[in-house]
Amino acid sequence: MIVVVEPGVAIKWFVEEPLRPQARSLLVDKHELIAPDILIAGVAELAWKKATRGEITAEQAEPIVRNIALPSFVSAFVDSARLRNRALAIALQCGRPVHDCFYAACAEAASAPLVSTDETFLQALKVEGIDLRGIPLARVHELAGM
Repeated sequence: MIVVVEPGVAIKWFVEEPLRPQARSLLVDKHELIAPDILIAGVAELAWKKATRGEITAEQAEPIVRNIALPSFVSAFVDSARLRNRALAIALQCGRPVHDCFYAACAEAASAPLVSTDETFLQALKVEGIDLRGIPLARVHELAGM
């Protein structure tokens, strides 16, 4: 099954924190993971934030970014230029940052579920009638029933 992931999910592949087992289950359950190409920048941003907050050390953050293994985990990166118009439309409709909406646009274009750590974002998409299946990372087991 094709599944779209966002940076909050992907960072958990590298950092020990809550919901890490659920995030890592995506890697072993034979899903075809896809994401906009901005995923790499998003994961690098989260690694930087975690290092500056003292949640991880700089020594832990650097290999996440330098040797980022995302290409080995993600089957395909979708060119963000192809998604930009729809991402902006979703952002304007939902009142959410455009960078978040690239993942929704990707999921919509691929007719695939979006797994996210941001339940507020997924709820905003649902309230606004954005036609995609949003799955909170805490409930990733629901993918098995799809």
